[in-house]
Amino acid sequence: MVAIERKFVVNGYQLAAKEWHAGAPLKVIACHGWLDNAASFDYLAPLLEQCHIIALDMPGHGLSDHKSPQASYNIWDDLLDILAVADSMGWEQFNLLGHSRGAIMSLLLTVAMPKRITSLLMLDAALPQPVKVEDTAAQLGRYLREQRRAAAKKLPSYNSIDEAVAARAKAAMMTEHTARPIVERGLRYIDGEYHWTTDPRLTTASVFKMTADHNQAIMDALNTPCLLLMAAQGLGQSEDFVNLAASFTGLKTLSLEGGHHFHMEEHAAKIAGLAEAFFHAHQHSSS
Repeated sequence: MVAIERKFVVNGYQLAAKEWHAGAPLKVIACHGWLDNAASFDYLAPLLEQCHIIALDMPGHGLSDHKSPQASYNIWDDLLDILAVADSMGWEQFNLLGHSRGAIMSLLLTVAMPKRITSLLMLDAALPQPVKVEDTAAQLGRYLREQRRAAAKKLPSYNSIDEAVAARAKAAMMTEHTARPIVERGLRYIDGEYHWTTDPRLTTASVFKMTADHNQAIMDALNTPCLLLMAAQGLGQSEDFVNLAASFTGLKTLSLEGGHHFHMEEHAAKIAGLAEAFFHAHQHSSS
């Protein structure tokens, strides 16, 4: 199934998106991971036939606009954009599907605006590893130094799409087949070379990171149906991540085979079945 390309003008800039199964009963906004884009859902979304899916290119990614020079890309900064897109669609309530960074953002939005979110499905991420509160000043300093250098920072360029695909696959530990849709959507051809459309500021340090107490407070506030699908060869290999997920007693977790982008691998069909069943099971709460 071929997706429909969409554009949304929200909060002063334009966001690109891919839409599947318009009119299907289950309303879903899908949020991709760091340095990915809406093509992250190219394999999974066509299988979710009961889901009307809007997969966003988050700001600074894919075909979406970059943020203004004074803006930032912290994980909570995009939440207003997700709500604005939902408003544009006329969706008072909707489900969230998030991968990696998109899963973390989706969880934050869910606990902050529980009346808007029917259910949340997270793919291989939930909350970031906590930092020590005494590291706050050092983190702020790193942010300031990297932001001051960001204006002059240039991302790599390539002679061919294949070269870019190979580089992305190696960096993200993906197969080239898996990486290709994301790479093709994230490139532009300028003066004989292929350049990333990504805003270089996305590669700089966050201004602030959450502590263990912040993470616990977020999970304590979670009352919306939520499921974490963990990739056995992705973050499931991280003892710290597994222990963090297990420490939240209210978080339902299921481990599946595959790497961090398992929703783009041969496991997509199984994930689609679990996702559709999960969204269906909690649809009554939005009616």
